[in-house]
Amino acid sequence: MILFDWKRFYDVGFCLKNISGKEEFQRSAVGRYYYGAFGTVKNYYEEKHNIKIPSKDSHQILINNLKKSKIKNEREIGKKLKKFRRIRNFADYNPIFYISNVKKAEELYNEIIQLLDSLDKN
Repeated sequence: MILFDWKRFYDVGFCLKNISGKEEFQRSAVGRYYYGAFGTVKNYYEEKHNIKIPSKDSHQILINNLKKSKIKNEREIGKKLKKFRRIRNFADYNPIFYISNVKKAEELYNEIIQLLDSLDKN
């Protein structure tokens, strides 16, 4: 079975961000950036630790597991993913939207992927 490459959602987020300055596109870009990072981290964690994260509460479970990790970069990813999730939830559910969160989301995506890449090299 070929796993979906969650990093492709970065491209979707980038397109949404740049195709229109309308709020609905910007909010959606935040979500795509988040899910690109979340899915990539989840696949890494499940493979590395030989466990399956359940669907129910998967975001919180993954974040908690990462934050408790003995591996420094995993703990850092957990902190960043927690912050990223708050930004994504804000974009999805809050009636007020800050355009600066799109840039923060893109930056967090890149920081998380960089940390993951450094873990894959070890």
